Amino acid sequence: MLLFVDETENESFFIVGGVLVDSRESASVAYKRFKRRIKEYPITSNERMKIYTEFKSYLLDKGYQRIKLRMIEEIDQLDSCIIFSCYIKKEAILLQEQKERIYIALLSRIVTSIEADISIIFDRFNIPSFEAEIVQTISEYQNVQAIMPRDSQEEPGLQFADNVCSILRQHKTEQEESECYKILKKRIREI
Repeated sequence: MLLFVDETENESFFIVGGVLVDSRESASVAYKRFKRRIKEYPITSNERMKIYTEFKSYLLDKGYQRIKLRMIEEIDQLDSCIIFSCYIKKEAILLQEQKERIYIALLSRIVTSIEADISIIFDRFNIPSFEAEIVQTISEYQNVQAIMPRDSQEEPGLQFADNVCSILRQHKTEQEESECYKILKKRIREI
């Protein structure tokens, strides 16, 4: 099993979430299928260049809901499980040191809730010491076979995780079920 992990936050919550799939190949196939399904969507070449570089949630949430919906449908077809853990913030802004500590604690909760052996790919932070601490801490769990940071532009599963985290954040904040949340609801597990 492979867990793609990302994080998100707003003034109220810090969320670490993951999309658990059978393999990297299944995520890659789903991503290619998703891109084929949106190929004919009417968008300008400038827009296409911007969003096709990386299907980031902040871009899709703003003006490309149909594209996001197609992505979520592909995630649903993956036979995936979405696992997340949430920290309720006491202050609107967290210092980097706090974020790092909370991230590792939330990811640890997720990892210990999974009974199968897993490999983990998390979105790169470009802070080598923090990434090394994540790898060192999470590698200690018996069910973790491997853990590595990757660039989300090059790892389709991380783009799935980014968009799922956005849906989870919106759901926790607004307490309403968006169309995307409704599609994935049966797959979501909060730890």
